[in-house]
This record gives sequence, C-alpha cells and structure tokens, in this order.
Amino acid sequence: MITRTAPMKRSAIRQARPRPAVPSHVRELLQARSSGWCEARLPGCTGEATDACHRIARKAGGRPNGNDARLSNVWHGCRACHRWATLRPAEAYELGLALKEHQDPTVEPMAYQNEGWVRLDDEGGLWPT
Repeated sequence: MITRTAPMKRSAIRQARPRPAVPSHVRELLQARSSGWCEARLPGCTGEATDACHRIARKAGGRPNGNDARLSNVWHGCRACHRWATLRPAEAYELGLALKEHQDPTVEPMAYQNEGWVRLDDEGGLWPT
C-alpha cells in the first residue's frame, strides 16, 4: 500500500473556449440569404430564424473547415423547425433538411419555405430545381 506524505496538488481546470457551430462569415451569408426568416416553414414554424441548422450533422462528418464552413450545408431555421427536423430524421432526409455524410450539399435539393425545391450554393444563392 502506498502512503502519501503530502496532500495531492490539484491544478486548476481550464475551461475550453466554446467553438461556434458555424463560422461567423458563413453565419453572415446565411442571414443575408434568409433575411431572418425560417427557411424550412415546417408545422409549428414561428417564422423568425434563430438557429443555423446543419444538413450534414457534425457527428456525421460536419467537421471544422469542412462542411461546417460551407453555406450549402446550413439552413436558417426557427427553433421549432430545427427541433422538428431533429426529432423526425427520416422526414428531414426526404425534405433535404438533413443529409448523409457522403452526400454533397450543393447537389442535393432542399424543400424551401413550402414553395418548392432549391439547391443551395456556397455563395448564398438559391437555385430552383
């Protein structure tokens, strides 16, 4: 058995600085594309966009300087639509709100504000399909 002659030293725990989920330059372009309105308009939508929602989830390949930095991988949603898409993944995939890791967000269309299907580009453009 080991006995201690002095109390253990405890080092201060350094808090990691939280990393933003979406880079600021992408967030600015997202705000310009949506004009502050929810881009999904799902049941229960509140209208005002508050969340930057990933199409390819961070746990499925949305890595820093990868898909996270691509505007086509993010849609601007209200909290209710973001929650709806998170709780109903199968329906979110059908609407293009969620994508699999191997899918290209610039190629896969998304249902946009209940007005039709669009493809998103990385410069903030919407292309009807």
